[in-house]
Order: sequence, then C-alpha cells, then structure tokens
Amino acid sequence: MADKEVDLYLKVREKEGRLYSDDVVTKLPLFQTNYVLSNEWQARFHSAQRLRKYLSQKNTSLKILDLGCGNGWLSNFLAQENHFVFGVDQNQFELAQATRVFLSSAEDGGKSRGNKELSFLKADIFSAPFSQESFDIILLASAVQYFPDLTKLLKTSFHYLKPKGEIHILDSAFYADDEIPQAMKRSEEYYSSLGFPEMSRYYFHHRVSELQKFSPKWLYRPNLFALRIKRMFGKVDSPFPWVMIKSQ
Repeated sequence: MADKEVDLYLKVREKEGRLYSDDVVTKLPLFQTNYVLSNEWQARFHSAQRLRKYLSQKNTSLKILDLGCGNGWLSNFLAQENHFVFGVDQNQFELAQATRVFLSSAEDGGKSRGNKELSFLKADIFSAPFSQESFDIILLASAVQYFPDLTKLLKTSFHYLKPKGEIHILDSAFYADDEIPQAMKRSEEYYSSLGFPEMSRYYFHHRVSELQKFSPKWLYRPNLFALRIKRMFGKVDSPFPWVMIKSQ
C-alpha cells in the first residue's frame, strides 16, 4: 500500500471500530462478548487455534512470516508456542502498537515478553529485506484482499519459503467466477455506507480458480448450514476457508 492508501485504510478501520486500545490488543484474540465485533473475534479465535494446533504437530520451532500482521496479535499468539515470528506490514500505526504491546524494551535486545521470539518490521513483500528460503511458514491472515494480483503475491512469497515450506491463507473470502460482480457491488455499497467509497478500489476479490494452479489444500471449508446451527446455540466459527499451498 502507498501512504495515502494506508491513511485511508486506517480511517476505515477507525470507523469500523477496529482500531483498539493497547489493553484490548494485549488480550486478542479473546474479546469481550458484549462488544459489537465479538462474533468476528470468536471466529478468528477458532481460526487461530486451528492454525496453532496444526503448527504444533510439526514438533519443531518454525520460522514464520506473518504478512500483513497489523497490530501483531496473531504473530504474538503463535510466538507463544516458541516459534520465531516475523510480523510485516506497511501500516506503521498498528506496527508501532504491536511493538509497544508485545515487545519489551530495547535493552533486552528486542526479545518479546515471555521469552518469545518475535519481531516486527515495516516492509513491502515485493521488496522485503529477506534472503531467499528464509521461512518455513508464510501467513496471510485476513490480508490477501488488499493485494490486487494474487498470482504475483504467491509467486513472490515462494522465493522466501524453504523447501517444503507452506503458505497459509486464513480469514479471507474466495469466490467462484460468477460471484465476483455481486461481491464487488457489496463492497462498494459497504464502503459507501461508511463514507469512504474510494476504499473499494483497494479491496480485491480473488477467485477460487486463481488458486488452482498452485494445487491448494483446503484445510478448513466452512459449512454454512453448520455455522447457522452453531450460531443458534451461541457459538461462532469462521465463515472463511483455510488454504495451504506448499512451496514450488
């Protein structure tokens, strides 16, 4: 994102109620149940729990790139399992909050609280200061919709993956080709209702067909009927798929 896009993004986040106090960020993904976005955070909690359990089954400390980390809650959530996590974003406002909330003072060498390995960096994935084959895992959690070219994003990410490394995409929608026009219309109407219609130009709708060339593995597919039943009983889970793509 260019600076003006980041500024617009932050204005939208503020209007949505998604810019949180340090105290709230410290507790994420746990959230007060009476808050307007509590259902969303319950869903994201389940996504994060599934991911953390999956990574723990590898029985080793992993080097993880959390691309589009925002305020760093997911980076911190995974670093609690003794993985080395690098949170990267172009949003300096939330990166500063992530550093303030989750990292200790500079005197300890930048180590995170609780003896976790955690770092944050402002960078663009297309010119990031990483060596090739640096990471075991690259995460895109609620992030791919801000990248206009999914194929370019994935091919670039492969350069930074170790052999047998994995890209994980969570908390983002993918659409059948014939669903795109209606999805774009919904986004335009939504951002217009917030008073920021121009944001729809920076929110991108990616096709399931775009993923097929990368041989994706769907680790979680939401069942809409089951989600409705869960909600009837006060339970919420993610309405978005979890996609894993191995290094190529």
